[in-house]
This record gives sequence, C-alpha cells and structure tokens, in this order.
Amino acid sequence: MQDEMLKELETLSNERKEDVTTIIANAVKIGMEIIRQETILERYFKKKISREEAIKLVGLEAVKLAERQRRAVLDDVKWGLYG
Repeated sequence: MQDEMLKELETLSNERKEDVTTIIANAVKIGMEIIRQETILERYFKKKISREEAIKLVGLEAVKLAERQRRAVLDDVKWGLYG
C-alpha cells in the first residue's frame, strides 16, 4: 500500500508540477475540511446546533445535500424493513 501511495504522489507531483510536500499539505487541508464539514453536519442531525447555524458554518448547499442523503438512507431502511 505504501508503494502505491508513493507512486500516486510521484504521479501527481509530475502532472501538477508541484513537489510532494505541497501535494501532501493540500491533501491534509482538504481532508480536514471534509472532516470539519461532516462533524458540523453530525451536530446538526443530532440537534446540537440549529439548521441555521449549520448553514452558516458549511453553507446551504452542503446542508441540503446532507438532508437529501439522510432522507434517502432512511427511505432505504424503511423499505428494507417493511417492503
């Protein structure tokens, strides 16, 4: 797995004309933003923050998407349980 990751880093480095450390730094930054967004949406769904607060923190589109995804999962569960 490490070999694959190193190979991918080298490929990205060559294609983007950036050094590997820049790519790693960007990957960490992007990953942290995703984790932050997921954490905020979790807090919203657990009713620890309001919808308005979630929208302020992650934006309307992210909240709407999460709501649609949640509804779809709940519908699938309901279908699986009751047909």
